[in-house]
Amino acid sequence: MRLYDSHGHLADRRLASVRTDMLLRARRAGVGAIIGVAAQARDWPVLLRQSRHQSRRIPSLAVAYGLHPWFDHPAGALERLPVWIERGGAVAVGECGLDFGPGGAAREAQEALLLPQLRLAREQNLPVILHAHKSEDVLAMHLGRLPGLRGVVHGFHGSAQQAQRFLALGFHLGIGGAITPPRATRLRALVAALPPGRILLESDAPDQAPHGRAAPNEPAFVVDTLALLAELQGVSVEAMAAITWQNAASLFHFPRD
Repeated sequence: MRLYDSHGHLADRRLASVRTDMLLRARRAGVGAIIGVAAQARDWPVLLRQSRHQSRRIPSLAVAYGLHPWFDHPAGALERLPVWIERGGAVAVGECGLDFGPGGAAREAQEALLLPQLRLAREQNLPVILHAHKSEDVLAMHLGRLPGLRGVVHGFHGSAQQAQRFLALGFHLGIGGAITPPRATRLRALVAALPPGRILLESDAPDQAPHGRAAPNEPAFVVDTLALLAELQGVSVEAMAAITWQNAASLFHFPRD
């Protein structure tokens, strides 16, 4: 049984001291592939080095570069992103998106950061990895104006209606540790009704640890999410692992086996 972690921030500084052991634990847990996601420019070279180090190792590691709405990005980062996408072996653009939670940047500033990344993904024929918090309707509006885009709304926690809108646009939904707390009844019901062919399994390491797991989160912990996801979907754990592997491998064209 192979597990595919479609979203982990392996360049995050909180993981620096445990990264090697973390990847060994992921391998022992059955994780065969990880999409390493960079959310700010300082993480791009770190993630590239990690992916090269993991070459021919298990788990296989692919990279995605983007600029997340949470961070203040250095001048020129947006202009440098296409070079990294083209030369850094990226399988996706992201993480990028919109976050209208308290304390976030103005909507106009966030859109000015996001829209060039969406256009870049379309130009390069790459999937986009999206962050959405209290912004799902606006994000879906922008996606609808850029036909041909594909990708995933990671860590999805919106409404059933918003889920259907993203699905209608051809997007996948990333499901992680947020479904594991017993109180997450609304989200569990939503996930139970999702078409299995549009679900991606993710850790979001080092954040979003499954219920009962100590922080920092790590890719090995997707086994907890997978078990509950299989239960909600009414299939075996092995079947859910195979489904989510195929979904991610088809979206990211990685691994190429």
